[in-house]
Amino acid sequence: MGASSPTGGNFRQRLTQDEKTAETRRRLLDAAIGCLIDRGYANTTTSEIAERAGLSRGAQLYHFPKKEELLTSAVEHLYQLMFGEMKEKVSRLTNEDDRRATAIDLMWEIANGRFMTAWIEICVASRTDSYLRESVSAAKDRAAELIDRSFRELFPRPAGAPTEYDLIPEVVLLILQGMALEGQALNSEFTTKVLTALKTFKL
Repeated sequence: MGASSPTGGNFRQRLTQDEKTAETRRRLLDAAIGCLIDRGYANTTTSEIAERAGLSRGAQLYHFPKKEELLTSAVEHLYQLMFGEMKEKVSRLTNEDDRRATAIDLMWEIANGRFMTAWIEICVASRTDSYLRESVSAAKDRAAELIDRSFRELFPRPAGAPTEYDLIPEVVLLILQGMALEGQALNSEFTTKVLTALKTFKL
């Protein structure tokens, strides 16, 4: 009978419900990231997340009964968004004559982006909120692997380069993140000098 057939209407309805569930969770996670960006971690509440997502408080509690569950899931969602952004930017480097200068400019874009703002909020919060620490640490490790793999592909190790050569992308990103954290307080002339130095220093 149709009701028991894997190709019947009931099976299709179950898939549709799965899709609806995934969409609802995505809306909540997008809203959580929006709150982190606009309000900061300390001022992010599950009630506001639900409101931003256009969902009832009950719907939010159904999918994420605890704030901890919502925010740890938001870490993974944020990583996926940042991963997609990074892949898109790396794809721009394939045919560039001056890859290093372009790579620095693209990394500076990432450091000043909205996703990085949310990431910094999460990272700072993970210092004192142990439930976030494991998720943040895992995401950092995965991001480091992506950066390292991309760097090796785009900038093969020169003959005779020291072992520290492999640390360059992580060090550069840490410098840019620190500068971005200064925001408007950072002197624009100093920013230009640092970016120029990163583009021209001898490897």
